[in-house]
Amino acid sequence: MNVDLEWCVKNAPTGVREAIERVRAERPGVTVRKYACVEQCGLCARGPFALVGGAVVAAERPECLAQRLLAAIDEATGGIGHSRLPST
Repeated sequence: MNVDLEWCVKNAPTGVREAIERVRAERPGVTVRKYACVEQCGLCARGPFALVGGAVVAAERPECLAQRLLAAIDEATGGIGHSRLPST
């Protein structure tokens, strides 16, 4: 899996760290990079966000952000990181 997940330490008070930890647990192959700043100050002031493959993914709450990050990762990898049950 070749997807980078980047997040800003200054965004930590919004709960982004919890979303990142969920993503790490569910998609262990994703490369997570933590930066002091990702130069998205307007987003940072409004709520939790992260970058998946350079694209901004934002939400109002950490739980929603985690879901959106997982979906963005699955889209970027063609679903490779997501274990699926065979259809019957």
